Amino acid sequence: TDAKFFWENDIRLIQKDGLDAWLGRLVNVTFHNKLGSQADKVTRVSALTKILAKRLLCDIEDAVKSANICKSDLASEMVYEFPELQGVMGRYYAISSGYSDSVAKVCEEHYGPKGPNDPVPTALTSVAVALADKLDTLLGFWIIDEKPTSSKDPFALRRIALGIIRTIIENKKDLKVNDFVNYSSKFYEDQQLEFINKDLQKDLFNFLKDRFRYYMKEKQIRFDIIDASISSFSLNRLFSSYEKAKNLNKIISSQIGIDIT
Repeated sequence: TDAKFFWENDIRLIQKDGLDAWLGRLVNVTFHNKLGSQADKVTRVSALTKILAKRLLCDIEDAVKSANICKSDLASEMVYEFPELQGVMGRYYAISSGYSDSVAKVCEEHYGPKGPNDPVPTALTSVAVALADKLDTLLGFWIIDEKPTSSKDPFALRRIALGIIRTIIENKKDLKVNDFVNYSSKFYEDQQLEFINKDLQKDLFNFLKDRFRYYMKEKQIRFDIIDASISSFSLNRLFSSYEKAKNLNKIISSQIGIDIT
């Protein structure tokens, strides 16, 4: 009964003001007290999505449109009462507002993968927004020096980093992640946020390298091959590095490889 009430209220507001009008309400939804509102985050994610869409050769207009509305359901009554429905409701609200299915589903898919066994987004517009959103989050918490410790990761940054790596590798794309980190840094500077972590890029690079090591370990790649891959690690060649490691692991594990070694 409550869900039906919130749904009907939200739909009435959408029909009256349109989904875009909800974006103004995101100013009052906090992303993090040191990193601004969800409206600030949408501005940064949209700007980075445009750059990613160009690199992924997907529809730039649809990608940016999707990025602009991807957090809109956070201003809804439904998601306020049932936070676990974020993204799911965004897709329904976008369709109700007249957006195409391809744009609407980005609202849901850009949150993925939510866990190690969840599928990654594969539609290129969803990939662009998902990577922009995760890179923005990861960089933001590095800027304010809220990195994971050995025992704590309250903002699930390890999961987010693994999501970035999985999305790139499983979509078979080599993307210049270093460039995207630099772009994102400029967006934060534009919003005049203080950079507490002065060694940001080095720290973030090492963190992602560690997550890449974890990813290969989970794929049952030999430790000596993982070490060899890590020694020449590049954020800009994640997919290529993984493919080489995977293929070498396959050869060495075969009878031919066993005979040679």
